[in-house]
This record gives sequence, structure tokens and C-alpha cells, in this order.
Amino acid sequence: MTLRTKFTDIMGIDNPIVSAPMGGSAGGALAAAIANGGGLGLIGGGRSDFEWIRSQIECATSHSPKPWGIGFLSWALLSETLHHALEFGPSAVMLSFGDPRAFAPVVRASEAKLIVQVVNLDEARVAVDVGADVIVAQGTEAGGHGGTRSTLPFVPAVVDLVSPTPVLAAGGIADGRGLAAALSLGAAGALVGTTSAAASSTLLEVLGGRPATPGGHFETSFSTNGAAVRSTLRPIRRRGPHIVRRNRVAICGSCPSGPARALI
Repeated sequence: MTLRTKFTDIMGIDNPIVSAPMGGSAGGALAAAIANGGGLGLIGGGRSDFEWIRSQIECATSHSPKPWGIGFLSWALLSETLHHALEFGPSAVMLSFGDPRAFAPVVRASEAKLIVQVVNLDEARVAVDVGADVIVAQGTEAGGHGGTRSTLPFVPAVVDLVSPTPVLAAGGIADGRGLAAALSLGAAGALVGTTSAAASSTLLEVLGGRPATPGGHFETSFSTNGAAVRSTLRPIRRRGPHIVRRNRVAICGSCPSGPARALI
């Protein structure tokens, strides 16, 4: 089964699902699994050194011939790291959490598609200005980061602002119902993080004291006053009031086509 949108046509993939480039959990094996399932798998470059990134790229390309990509934190990215990563021919590079203007021209000059993640409308305008091929609208429900506006109202606002640039919805999307909702809001697909982190191909070996195996689940605790989140990676400070206290996510372990197909 395939689900075509403007995003799938741009990327040459079967389904409009992207695994978030989560630092410390989204490595080459997860990117390959998502790609083999028909989505776009992104390696979490984060603040990692290039030798680690190289090993994950080699892992992804050795396990899947399909499109893959890599994501970076704009505020922490080094120019040489980006140049080295582009030498491996990713289908997409995603820039998040910081000003993309220093790196967007480099990505645009390559064959990779430029994906820019935004958490407010001002950032969406910048993404358009730098020539983003795809824009990710991330709401407050996102597991690791987020702005101050919920996914449901934020996605259509970005869609209207940046049209005809395709938009991916992010934040709280965990199954086919969430994907359907994103598409109904005008998005061309969804970027999922927390759900894909439960796959057996994640770099995380233990989540909340439980093995990170397909069919398993984990919990994440949030506070309502901006205090640090309990994280398997590192403390993360939340901005704004949050009403989510526990998030329990399960991923289909019996799906033969991988985690991307399990979401549909």
C-alpha cells in the first residue's frame, strides 16, 4: 500500500512518514528501517562528531537502497560537518532549532532536499526565505522540543502561510489516526519521533527501565511549570504550560514492513 502526497512525490518514497532525527536514538539502523517501510528515515546528527555520523550513514546505506536523510541542530552545526555529510549523498537534510540561513545555501547547492523545522510563524517565514523544499510545523506536543502553540492549530496556520511549500506535521502524532488528521489539516505528511524511538532498531537500549523492543512501551513524565523533563537522554527544559503528564506509546511489532508501515 502506498499513500501519495506532494511530499512523497518530492522525495520519491511510498508513504508520507518521516522519522525524526532524534539525537542519541535515531541512528542508521532506524533510518534504514523507516526507508524500507516506505517512509523517509533521518539520522540524528545533533551535536555528534563526524566519525559517529559517518558510521551511522554507512549503516543506513548498507541496510537500505532507498532514500535517507540526516538532521542537525542549526545552533550546534559546524560547516565542515555539513559538507562531509553531503558528500555521502543524503536525499534530505533537516535543520532545526536555530537560524538556518548560514547552512541553507550549502544544502540547496547539493542534490539534497532542504527540510526546515519551525515552531512559530516567524521561523516559518525564514524557512520560506531560505528556500526550504519542505517545512516541518512542530507543535508543543513534541516529545523533546517544541514551541508554544499546539500541533492542531499550528499546522494549518503554517500550511496557509508557506503554500505551496509542502508541510509536515510534528508533535503528538503516533499512529494512522494522527497521520490522517495531519493530512486533513493540509499537511503533506508527518514527522514522528517518540513512536519511532520504540522500534527495535533505535540506538536506545532501555527506555524507562524496559527494553526498547517492538510491541513495548515507555513513559515520559512532564511537569506543568516548566521544570526539567525526565528523559532517557538528558534533562530538557520545557517552555510554556504543558498539560501532558504521561505519554505511553506502542509500536507494532508484528508489522513485517517496518515501523513506517505500522503507522498506516
